[in-house]
Amino acid sequence: MNVVIGCGLQKSYFSKTGSKYLGDRVDVLKIRLEGFLKSVDPSTTAMYLIREVHQPNDKFYLNSKTHAIVGTEDIEVPEIFKAYFKFVINTTRPGAFYKTPLDSEISKLKPQTVYIIGVETHTNVLFTAEEFRNRDYPVTVYEALVTAEDDYQHALGISLLSNTLSVQVV
Repeated sequence: MNVVIGCGLQKSYFSKTGSKYLGDRVDVLKIRLEGFLKSVDPSTTAMYLIREVHQPNDKFYLNSKTHAIVGTEDIEVPEIFKAYFKFVINTTRPGAFYKTPLDSEISKLKPQTVYIIGVETHTNVLFTAEEFRNRDYPVTVYEALVTAEDDYQHALGISLLSNTLSVQVV
């Protein structure tokens, strides 16, 4: 069994009205992701979508605009991704494990490889990969299936994934 983790595949990044809409970056990413997701065999791969959901007064985001607020369109999953992910896990942090059932779910599966796709390379993807690596899971990130707000943050995330966390970046 393998696992695919889709980080931040929600309207805050993918909708033109989203609070963190990433523009052309996610328009291209959406096409690539759909091609990848169509190729995944659900009989051999468990697929989890991790989305951020915040309360308006979330103190974690003191220096930046809190996004993906409860009750807003930001937390919704775009239609294009809904068919592929049977499990949606809400988190209040960039990593997928903070106060979520993901650790318990994944430990039951004992995946051979964890594949991480989505947004933001330098936060959501990076911190989720770090959490999996701390649990000794092999992690692969497809560089063409992740993006960030700008080229610098994307390159930084890819460098840290590859050089610090020993994530296989392909």
